[in-house]
Amino acid sequence: MKNSSPNKYNIPILSKGMELIELIAQYPQGLTIQEIVNILGHSKTSIYRIVCSLEEMGYLRKNLQKGLFSLTRKMFKIGLSTLGTTTIIEHSYDPMRRLRDKLRETVVLGTLMGTKIVILEQVIGSHHFSFILKPGMGVCLHASAPGKVFLANIEEWERNEILSKIEFPKYTERTITNTVDFLLELDRVKSQGYGVDMGEELSGVRCIGAPIFNLAGKIAASVWISGPAERLSDELLDEYGHDVIACANEISEKLGFIK
Repeated sequence: MKNSSPNKYNIPILSKGMELIELIAQYPQGLTIQEIVNILGHSKTSIYRIVCSLEEMGYLRKNLQKGLFSLTRKMFKIGLSTLGTTTIIEHSYDPMRRLRDKLRETVVLGTLMGTKIVILEQVIGSHHFSFILKPGMGVCLHASAPGKVFLANIEEWERNEILSKIEFPKYTERTITNTVDFLLELDRVKSQGYGVDMGEELSGVRCIGAPIFNLAGKIAASVWISGPAERLSDELLDEYGHDVIACANEISEKLGFIK
């Protein structure tokens, strides 16, 4: 008969660590150390050591005001690399293609990783001259439409944490270079439902982006269009902005988000 004893190669601390990660994944708002201890039933000392290690490695973040620990987007990055294609990309492609067909501009999908927006997918525009962006490429936060969209739609404590880590390099005459003006811009983005890059990173290039929300009501990604200022003129910004919002809302609904 086979021995029914536990696998001799089992590593208890690793098992506890994975158990903890799987638990926190079920609570997007985060959990305190005591809540984790109560649910898992392990000693507070071992849970504390695991949490501290995962935080130091960048897999957990702590809300200093509430003492809540939640998963960072570093975990999403690992999932993205193992899956090859993700559910959000699969749900986004058709709405993005329809938006491209309507506006003829390149449509891009990206998500927040650390202090950059990382491009996940794109649908290239149908104009003779259209922008082509490389998946995996990083986009700055303070001078991009998706960067503004993300920072306008995350919780205040998380936004403050990110803003404390980024600088405001000046790329063009339109670049916002200080926190006060940038926060005013984020209020405007939140109010109108879309964000605009008015040639703030690259002169003559404009972008219009909107937020995509997941089942939990958290921003999961941003979809945006990129094109020359001549085609994304001041007169068309609001009309195109609402077209991008409609695309984002369709993707959000596919992800289970209900307003």
